[in-house]
Amino acid sequence: MNTVLQNMCMIYDRENDKILVLDKVKKHGWEGLTFVGGHVEEGEVLYDSCVREVFEETGLTVKNLKLKGTVSWIDEIKDKRELGFLYYTEDFSGELIENNVEGTLSWFGIDEFRNANGKSYSIDKILDLFLNDDYSELIVKWNKNDEVETEEFF
Repeated sequence: MNTVLQNMCMIYDRENDKILVLDKVKKHGWEGLTFVGGHVEEGEVLYDSCVREVFEETGLTVKNLKLKGTVSWIDEIKDKRELGFLYYTEDFSGELIENNVEGTLSWFGIDEFRNANGKSYSIDKILDLFLNDDYSELIVKWNKNDEVETEEFF
């Protein structure tokens, strides 16, 4: 099975009680409300890849990232696994960029985000993983109709 390494970062603004959300345009096979992140480049340190992706997509510099767990998106038909490393931080600086080729950036309250329409695959479960220390891994499998078949926490 081919495995692709990814990262995703939940940026929390404690002062305003908001999380940064990306309304992703369909580019790499998925779209909708999600967190910022992207691919880990060959030979790149996971932590550094997340710092780089956040800066590229938001213009923000993040520090003190905490690894909250992993998510595996498994497509057995395509023999592909995307393994995402989920980071969390409240330590950021800079100004949000306005012209983001990935989509539109917005700050959401957590309940506002939970109730939002147009979220990407499994983002509710990923949010639960970010906010709950009872588990550290999420497995998402697709079926032959390109629909989510199972989502399990470990």
